Amino acid sequence: MTLAVGLSVLLFSCGGGGNHKSKKTKKIEVTGSAEMEVVPNEIYMTFTLKEHMKGGNKVAIEDVKTDFLTLCKTAGIADSNISTAGYAGNEQWNYWWWYNRRHNTDVFATITYTVMVSSPEKLDQIVAGLTDDAIQNFYVSKTGHSDIEQLRKEVKTNALQASKDKATYLAQSIGEQVGEALLIQEVEDSYYSDVTGNTRSANKMMMQESNESMGYLSDGAASSPSFEKIKLRYEMKCEFALR
Repeated sequence: MTLAVGLSVLLFSCGGGGNHKSKKTKKIEVTGSAEMEVVPNEIYMTFTLKEHMKGGNKVAIEDVKTDFLTLCKTAGIADSNISTAGYAGNEQWNYWWWYNRRHNTDVFATITYTVMVSSPEKLDQIVAGLTDDAIQNFYVSKTGHSDIEQLRKEVKTNALQASKDKATYLAQSIGEQVGEALLIQEVEDSYYSDVTGNTRSANKMMMQESNESMGYLSDGAASSPSFEKIKLRYEMKCEFALR
């Protein structure tokens, strides 16, 4: 985990003196920022499995499902971390497809699972047990962190402290002292980068593509995929009275 604290441009203001009967509060306005990068511990992998021919016979989707779920269990994946994301047969999930399936053995079904793991090593265990015939494709759909809300609070607190520190040394440079806080406001262009690509994120945390791509399924050699860290950055705008 890495942590960086930055400071943005200062805006300093003091009360003017147009009306001698009403003295405005002297204040200083600053913006502080903080960043944190963390390694994701929630990795969502999507696997699409398919029926296939083996020794002249079709391996039914029920058998494909059983083999995959057994593989996940062996890798230590809890049932609660496995969900069915899709189920189809040659992109025709309807009565006509089911009718054909009963009379035409060339119709193949597919099923898609999303599996959440805590580390790339667990993905290695699953991938190493897959076969070229049973797997259609797999990819990382998103990544996250189990303590993300606590980490966000920590970064915002650090940004707020950076604002206070900045106001303090700037005020001291002109012989003033920082008093009470008059305003604390989160700047809206702060962001949290993850794989989902929402309005306040950058789509950065994708698994780096390997030159071998799906090739390492057949040779049995699996190396851990590399994931970009989750980046949190927040800015806090503050106003402090001067005394």
